[in-house]
Amino acid sequence: MNPFVLIVPLAIGLAGAVDYRRFMQQRKAVFDSFLEADTKYGKVKYVDIGPKDGPVILFSTGGGAGIDLVEMFDWLVNAGYRIIAVNRPGYYDLPIDVVDSIAGHAAIYHEVITYLGISEVNVFGVSMGGLSSLYYAQSYPTKSMVLWSPLTGQYLPKKEALESPFAKLFLSPKMQDSISWLMRRTFDLLPGLMLTSLLQAEAEMEKGEIKEVVGAILNDPSEKRRTTQIVHSLAPMSQIYPGMMDELEKTGKEHLFDWSKIDMPVLAYASPIDKDVSQDHFDRLSNNLVNGECRFVRAGGHFVWWGTEGKEVQAETLKFFDQMNK
Repeated sequence: MNPFVLIVPLAIGLAGAVDYRRFMQQRKAVFDSFLEADTKYGKVKYVDIGPKDGPVILFSTGGGAGIDLVEMFDWLVNAGYRIIAVNRPGYYDLPIDVVDSIAGHAAIYHEVITYLGISEVNVFGVSMGGLSSLYYAQSYPTKSMVLWSPLTGQYLPKKEALESPFAKLFLSPKMQDSISWLMRRTFDLLPGLMLTSLLQAEAEMEKGEIKEVVGAILNDPSEKRRTTQIVHSLAPMSQIYPGMMDELEKTGKEHLFDWSKIDMPVLAYASPIDKDVSQDHFDRLSNNLVNGECRFVRAGGHFVWWGTEGKEVQAETLKFFDQMNK
């Protein structure tokens, strides 16, 4: 037998094992860099980026993403904003049982904001983070709020999405971290394939539209870098999975807001081709906001910040925050 028949697979396997270990070490270094606040819920991790004297944006991440996702908002930091993202129960070793509801997430956010000596914030919520944002704005001093593809009420994920072969593999306790690593490396080597898969899962788009959005991202170094941060924040899944599943259970319950208390200026974006968050969530905003503007854009479906229209979403979001923080 030719020895190369054995040597080549062994060499590839060894290189993969070394790279996987390096990947996990890199992610651990990110976790270790998170700041911690002493709160009544224990030590809560948070990320604090941008100038300390800039207007503060409290960023509420989507489900299944780590707080380092906030690094993709460098365009706000470059404009002088200070952005704070606070960890939620079930993520990065914060016990799930410190609160019993999504409203409790807002209470944790406020504990960290108070710990930092901040009296008022602008709130920015994405996807599942929309619910936490609404609970925060209802209860605590909020200057303004931006919502992208937000949940605004009861959320029941599509059964087929959770039961797909990929989802079962990705969420398997035995495979979570390995798949996270493979996703990261796939994005490094074949970013177009990864982006295409994400858009197919999250947006009702024709092949030509998907190709156009993917091309817009890959041809813009800054957007490609920001998209890379999304992939980073999803790993390793073992640090995220407990919180994500807990949030899916809690968002499946009814959510009621006192909309009269959510009276600060609000700018919200959603997409009519969003496969993940149905239009009733956006209609709820349109029908109940006291002082809000709701805009529809196709963009990248659930990823309303992707593509040519996504650029406009980012620009208008920055313009809105600037107007609120003159």
